[in-house]
Amino acid sequence: MEFRNLTPFDVMCFSALDKQDIEHPVIVMKVGYRLKPIAERPGYLSAHVIDDDPVALCLADRYFGEEGRSSVKEESDLAPYKPRCDVLINGHAHAPNGAPTRAWVAGIRLSEPAAPLKIKVEQPKPWKAGEPLTQQQLYAWRDAQAEANLIRANAPTRNILLEKRLRFTGPRVFRQGFLGGWHLTEAELAENVPIQWEYAFGGSSVFLNPCYPEQAHEPFLLNQVCYSNPLGRGWIERRHLDVANSIELLFEELPAPQIEATENPIDRLLKTSQPDGDISPIHMAEISNALDYRPAGFGIVGRAWAPRLALAGTYDSEWQDNRWPGLPADFDFSYWNGAPADQQTTFIPPDVRIELFNLTPPDWSHDGQSCVELPGHRPFLLARLHSGAMVPLPFLTDTFLLDTDAMTLSLTHRVSLPSADPIRVLEARFEVDPNARLIKRTSAAHTGREGF
Repeated sequence: MEFRNLTPFDVMCFSALDKQDIEHPVIVMKVGYRLKPIAERPGYLSAHVIDDDPVALCLADRYFGEEGRSSVKEESDLAPYKPRCDVLINGHAHAPNGAPTRAWVAGIRLSEPAAPLKIKVEQPKPWKAGEPLTQQQLYAWRDAQAEANLIRANAPTRNILLEKRLRFTGPRVFRQGFLGGWHLTEAELAENVPIQWEYAFGGSSVFLNPCYPEQAHEPFLLNQVCYSNPLGRGWIERRHLDVANSIELLFEELPAPQIEATENPIDRLLKTSQPDGDISPIHMAEISNALDYRPAGFGIVGRAWAPRLALAGTYDSEWQDNRWPGLPADFDFSYWNGAPADQQTTFIPPDVRIELFNLTPPDWSHDGQSCVELPGHRPFLLARLHSGAMVPLPFLTDTFLLDTDAMTLSLTHRVSLPSADPIRVLEARFEVDPNARLIKRTSAAHTGREGF
């Protein structure tokens, strides 16, 4: 199969194995948009495709800071298949109107036009053929039509694909009291908070052994992390303070989360006991689900975090003997979805509306709100078959990455084909007219013959 990229965007065709160890082609395209304010409409933005300096495909995970010690900024686009669309946000949450405040709510809503509501009101029939309708039948028919019109008028004009809001606070800490207890201080004033897992619930209790390797066999005195977010704050293992005291590390304050769920605000330092040694990803997920708090954020969940890690399957002796190097039998392709579960949605349409609440700088919003509708651009593949037929194959948009600092949006589009056997040539294309046909028939007068 020959592959051609007829677009200005970064496109790649690569091979992947499915769970039956069958190789199949995967085509991935990345399209970026610059978001710009509309002068005459405060709070409304327009999306302009970036074709002069196209956004590159991400070929390896990128981090905000040191790899493995900071949250993931962008995950590799080289996934074989995502069953849902990841909606991800990087940047900052901004206090309403830019005025410093102690706490506020920020969020996102995605929607698409709703299909017109069809209600058919059957015309009544007379009791006997040829007889007129009774006055009672006419009144009932008129009332039914009026009710149907009322339902149509009040029907929603848009379908909500995703809506999520989180609570952000200024800096705050857990402070130790004279009697040894911990209390949460009032949040300080803040204008914005970074949207990173480092500011959400989670944490680690990791202490290196100061005697290692000279006089000790173990490199760690304590090595425990919050399985659902080892980068966060507000969680410690119960042995944390005792071990810290043993090496004369005294803590009077510990940072508290600045991002939390609106329905479950964090009000105390969470101390838990975890088993030492290796545990399974399923057990990690069970321990995480039993906690009183969950990490809250808009970014990428780490590949090795709970509950995502459990979706990767079981790599045991049975896999080594019977499946290696293929995927384990219990591998779940949802593993490739890196967004939090409540930010995974159906594949978004090309004309999706994006509404942002306190997620854009004050100059770009109106009363904290910003709105942009995508222009309906359609990436697709044109498959030229060995038989001579031509088949358009639409891409599925499975990654939506919004950067509210750079005010850019990147969309990753993907197609996983079952086989390349019937295809002679595969062309990546991009249609900017939402109403145009993907395959246009040229006139016989123009070409001298009928064709495409």
